[in-house]
Formats: sequence, structure tokens, C-alpha cells
Amino acid sequence: MREQHPFGQTLLLSGFLMLLLTILIPWWGSYSWLQQQVALVERQLVQTSNLEPETTTLAGTNKVEIASEQSLANHKSAWWFGQLGATQQYTQGDTLLFYRLNTQVASQQWLRVSLPLAAASLLIFWALYHLFRKAYRAEHSQLQSIILDPSAGKVNDLTPTAGAIVNLHQDYDQQLNAIKQLLHAAQQQSFQDSLTLLGNRFAFRRDLALRLNDDNQLASATLMIVRAISLQDINIQHGFQAGDQYLLDIVAIVRKIMQPELDAHGYRISGTDIAVLFQGPCEPLANRLGARLKQELCHYQHIHELSSAGYIGFTQLLPGQKAEQVLTRADLALAQAQSEEPNSWSMLLKQDEVDSMGESQWRQRLQSMLDDNQVLLQVQPAQIYKAEMQGYNEIYTRFPNTSGGIYPASTVFAMLQRLNMSMLFEQKIIEMILQQIQQSSLTGQRWAINLTPASLQQNSFLIWLERILLRDRDITSKLVFELDEQVLQHQLDASKRLLDVIRSAGARYAVSRFGHGYGSFRLLKEVKPDYVKLEGQLVRQLDQDHTSQQFVRMIVDLAQRLGCHVIAEGVETMQQKQLLESMHIDGVQGYLIAKPIDFAHFQALS
Repeated sequence: MREQHPFGQTLLLSGFLMLLLTILIPWWGSYSWLQQQVALVERQLVQTSNLEPETTTLAGTNKVEIASEQSLANHKSAWWFGQLGATQQYTQGDTLLFYRLNTQVASQQWLRVSLPLAAASLLIFWALYHLFRKAYRAEHSQLQSIILDPSAGKVNDLTPTAGAIVNLHQDYDQQLNAIKQLLHAAQQQSFQDSLTLLGNRFAFRRDLALRLNDDNQLASATLMIVRAISLQDINIQHGFQAGDQYLLDIVAIVRKIMQPELDAHGYRISGTDIAVLFQGPCEPLANRLGARLKQELCHYQHIHELSSAGYIGFTQLLPGQKAEQVLTRADLALAQAQSEEPNSWSMLLKQDEVDSMGESQWRQRLQSMLDDNQVLLQVQPAQIYKAEMQGYNEIYTRFPNTSGGIYPASTVFAMLQRLNMSMLFEQKIIEMILQQIQQSSLTGQRWAINLTPASLQQNSFLIWLERILLRDRDITSKLVFELDEQVLQHQLDASKRLLDVIRSAGARYAVSRFGHGYGSFRLLKEVKPDYVKLEGQLVRQLDQDHTSQQFVRMIVDLAQRLGCHVIAEGVETMQQKQLLESMHIDGVQGYLIAKPIDFAHFQALS
């Protein structure tokens, strides 16, 4: 890019005009003098008689050539004086005379004045040009140094342009600092759980890896996991708002326990699990904190009339261990605690120290449920808006205990997976549902069955499921199998095999808890479900969060374009329902519509 000098064009134009004036003004003086000579000549010609054609000098004039004919002696006319430098015509009576002024004097006079003035003008403008050029280079150098380093110039010596650059630098620094603060806040939010304000699972994985990769091989740390075991039951029985409050209460209890401990950090690593990383050996920490935490949980359980407020598992961390090993031990410690009395805690320092007695008791209880059909079925219907759609009813399972209460479903399914009994219970539940549907007098209804992740891990279950679905096509056509979106995303290949079995047998399938992020759209294209069940968290935030509204609109539009029906779970307020209706959703489900009731007493929504 060419360097543009200040004053360059202006100075050039000014110099040109001044040079032109130094030529034109003296020329005009000489030209005026010649005009006076012409007037003088003509006055004298009037006063003089018998003029002979010759070169003569009239009084008060320069030499004048006079002739009676136009052609005078060869002479180059002074064209710069125009007509005054050419032959002039004069008539005196019947005599026609021609004369020509001597322009040499006028030309000399013009040049004597014009040339010095022109030279002086050129010198002046040459000096000005060098002066401006020097000033420009100095200012240019100052601006370059200020651009590179705003603190290089003195405040009092700054030109307006330099001051503007310094101000721009300051504004840029302020904006950059603001952006850095926003990025830092966004980074903190990306590692923070939105509900509890604890670290999320990404922050937990990061900090766990840092502790396990500590260069100090003698350093030890403790992992504590508190499982809010009643969350799912509270969500179903009292709604998601009550479930969120329950989870916040458990987090407040955990914060109270961990507050006196140095270097303790809390995380929400799943829907029900709160993890805390402590610095220090596991055994003294577990003995000290476990009893206090159990006492707090028992008090909370008593106040809120829960079957259990939560369970606690402890395990140790040592540098060099793998994260999977640590998490497996923590999970086993939780399973051991869940096999004991409510709100119990358990510590597992090594994986081979699992309490076999607890597992044996659980196995006996679960086998008793299986043999005696001790599984309760409840139904929660959805309100459907399209007349051509059949009714949609989701079936839940409940597991009664020996004291007349209900085991937390999450505890039962965790122990079933731990004891490799998941497939047996899946089969028992599906058979009971099919039997209930066969006995039901309701027509035009579809029945949704939730499948656990364990069903995806066993090929024998797929074979069994295909055989039982092909047994009665009429009942199979009324079934909808629900799979959690996150389960599908993490086990997509196995999920596709299961979905192929379901579709080929004539049943349908749904993706539940849909809408965890924009990856949901890719999953929607991959599995092409018949139904999409919106995540309850999306629905709860819908009337207050415009971003969630736009996201739900995108889901509804895309799903319906793909031929999927969209049903919203967890609808608890009329505002949520009306907003979802305005989005042309296919159906809504939640406590506002109907609470879960026993299958035997269920009547379809009118």
C-alpha cells in the first residue's frame, strides 16, 4: 500500500498555483504596459501628419514599425502577448497604415520580474515540503511506536491522532479484559452443574485425573459419593420441582459436612450422585464423616417421610490408579450401603473387600420378588392432541419391600445389574405388562415400556424379546418401548439392533429424556423413532428460558418432519401446557395431566 503523505496533494497544488501566479502577474503587468503603448501610438498617429512607412520612434513610445501595407518585415510575433504582439491596423483618413510594437522590452520586463519570483516560490515550497516531510516522518514514527507500545509516548506530547490511538488501545484492552472475564465465566459455567452449582461430571473427571496423576506418590485422597436415592420416586410421585428441591436439600447437607474439610470439592456427576474429593487418607475421613452424614440424612428422612434420604460410599485414591477402578470401587461401596439400613454408609478400600453378605441378602430379596411376582405396575397417561393418534400410557414398575414400603427403583436396578439379574427382571416385567394389556378392555391405546441399559448388553434378551413379540401381533402393535437418549448415544450400535427387533415385530419405540443438546438431532436422524419424549428439564425451564423455547420448537419441527410424534414429559403448570400447545406438540404428560395409578384401576383419559 502506497504511503500517503499529509499535505502532499495540497502542497503540490499550492505550489503549482503560486508558480502560475508568479508567471501570470508579471505577464499581466507587461501586457497592460503594451496596451498603454497601443493607445499612445494611436494618439500620436492622429496628431502626426505625413508619416512615412518606416521604423520610427514616436514620442513617449518604444520603437514602432509603420508601413502602408500589411506585410512588414519578417518578424516572429510575441504570441504570449496575443494580438498586441502582432501587426496592428490604423486608418487615418483615406490612408491605411499598419504598425507593430516592439515587444522585446515588455518581454524582458516580464521575465526580469517573473523568473526571480518563480525561483523564490520553488525554493519556498521546496523548503516547506522538506519541513512537512520531516514533521510527517516524526509523527509517523511516533504513531508506529504508540501502536506497538501505547505507553511509549508522553501524554503531554501526544498529537490528536496519537491520543486517539492511545484511547483505542485503552478501549481495546478494556474490551479484551471484558472478553477474558466472560470467557472465564463461561468456562466456569461449562464445568458447573446448573441446578446445584457444584462442579459437573466434566469438572469431576478433570480433577480426578489430576489427583490420580499427582507426581507425589505418597499423596492420598478420598472419594465420597452420596446417592440421592429417592429422586426418581419423588419426581414420579410429587413432580420434578419437588425432586429438584430434594436434590438441593441433599447438596446442602453435603456442603455442611464438607465445609470444615480442607481442599474438599463437590460435584454432581449424575442425576442422583453427588461426589466429593477430599485430600487425605480414606479410613479416618470415612469414619468421621460417614456417621455425621448419616445422622443428617436420617433427620431429613424423618422430616420428609422418605424411605431413605440417600446412601454414602467411600473409597481411596492413590496416584497411578485408573479412574475406572476408583469409580467401580465407589459404586460397589454404594451397592453395599444400599443393602443395609436406610442412609447407611460403606467404605471400600480394595475391590475384594465387598461385603458378600449384603449381596447375598439382596439376591434373596430380588429372587423372592421374581418368584412371587412382587412387582407393581403403575400407569401415567399422556394427553394427546391429534385425533388420529392413539392414546399413549407410560408404565412404571414399583418394588415393594417386606415392611410394606417401596424399594427405590434405582437401588433395585443397580443391584440387579450388580448381581446379573437384570435380564430376568426385564423379562418378568414385560410378561406382566403383556398379561395386563391382554386383560385390559381399553382399545385405541398404546402402552410404553421403559427398557434399562442392561437389556442392550445381552443378545439372549434380544432373541427372547423377538420371540415374545411375535407371539401376539395384536398386542405387540400396541407396545412402545422407551430408551433413554443418553443410553442410545453411548450404545448406538447395540441400540440399533434392539430397535430393529422392535420394529420388525410390529411394535414401536420412543426416545425418552430427549433434548440434552444439539447432538440430539443427529441421534434423531440415526434411529428415526416413532415417538420423542422431551426431557423434563427442558419443560420445567420452558416458560422462563427463551433459548429452551427455541430449542423445543426446533425439536418439534424436525421430529414432525421426520414423521415422529413429540410428547413432553414433566408438565406441571398450565403455563407450560399452554406454551407447548402453541408449539403444536402432539401430546403432554405430567402431574398436571394425571398422576401414576395402578394398572388394574387405570382408565384412559377422556
